[in-house]
Amino acid sequence: MSSPSTPSQATTQVELTSVALGNLTGVFILAGATSSLFGPLLVTFSHHFAVSLPTAGEVLSDYFVGALIGVVPGWWGLKHTNGRRVLTISLITVAAGTLCSGLVHSWTLFLASIFLLGLGFGSLDMCLNVLLSRTATEGRAHRLSFVNAGYGLGAVICPLLLVLAHPRNFPGVFVGISVLALLLTTFNAGVHAPALKAETLQRQISTHGARRWPILLSFVAAYIFYVAMETSTAGWISSQLQRGGYSTSLGSFITAAFWMGMTIGRSFGGPLHRILNDRKLILGGLALAILADLAATSNHVALVTYPLLGLILAPVFPMGLVWYTRLLPHDSDGLTLILFAAMAGGVIGPGSVSLLVSHFGVHVIPFAFAGFTAIDLAIFASILRFAPAELS
Repeated sequence: MSSPSTPSQATTQVELTSVALGNLTGVFILAGATSSLFGPLLVTFSHHFAVSLPTAGEVLSDYFVGALIGVVPGWWGLKHTNGRRVLTISLITVAAGTLCSGLVHSWTLFLASIFLLGLGFGSLDMCLNVLLSRTATEGRAHRLSFVNAGYGLGAVICPLLLVLAHPRNFPGVFVGISVLALLLTTFNAGVHAPALKAETLQRQISTHGARRWPILLSFVAAYIFYVAMETSTAGWISSQLQRGGYSTSLGSFITAAFWMGMTIGRSFGGPLHRILNDRKLILGGLALAILADLAATSNHVALVTYPLLGLILAPVFPMGLVWYTRLLPHDSDGLTLILFAAMAGGVIGPGSVSLLVSHFGVHVIPFAFAGFTAIDLAIFASILRFAPAELS
């Protein structure tokens, strides 16, 4: 409960009913499911739209650029209107993008539809994490971990659904996602999230530039390298194993197991946070992740270590947000900048690994993962020098 001396907290703290919290988890499941569609469908896209496989691969960049840009209107919306409205508009944008993606027959129009889909999910990703970071301190770590676990669950479920539906029926899958997005808008009534423009404590944070910016930029760098490591791992596990002599199906299964490990780990984020604080979970997890990456230089061992890697890395993303809000409470603008910049890791990571593989071969993949993780560990460790800001 807010004290009388901090009225701004009472007006801007986000409150969620149990139904609303479940709904936000459902939105993250939908986001993970949609994002995981593109890799398995690239060959199908190539045949369906009569384009080359490299051209079909443009859909990944198209979606990511849309997501990157989508953070901006989402942030503006949180500043000037209530969070419930931003969630609803973002989900409607997702519904429109997926519906068009399932109905169009032109490659150009398909890319435009995927871009629209990316806009919606970029706004949702930022909005959900910022809103959860503005909830009550008690239980915040659990809420962030649990809801973010939905992303990994969706990333596991959707490829399995594709197997059942058959990839050639992907238009129906996109239309189904559109319907689910619209259904999720009906459960937003339990989200109480006032606009941020009147947040006086945010303005106090912003005026402490000499103190704020070193902390903020450190977290920006840490999240860029974390996302680079997570996305490159998810994208290149299967290729390493296939080149190592294993089947495509096994490579896909181990990738799914990586996401399942991520889902399980984040589901237990709250209880773990009560035993180990956010800093220990992040630094310890990254240190163990380096060992797991290096062990994966053996393809046989990689079958075990990559699923474990997902479990080990699971707390890093949500606990980093908890750590930041402890150092700079009420800095929603800073959280938005971190989440915006982090998306650059989705380009840097897989692209860098691709460049390394072209020069040194697939054997470099686990070393690249370990390199990203080591840099990330060093950046997070450097943040230990900062103490929480004191606000009046």
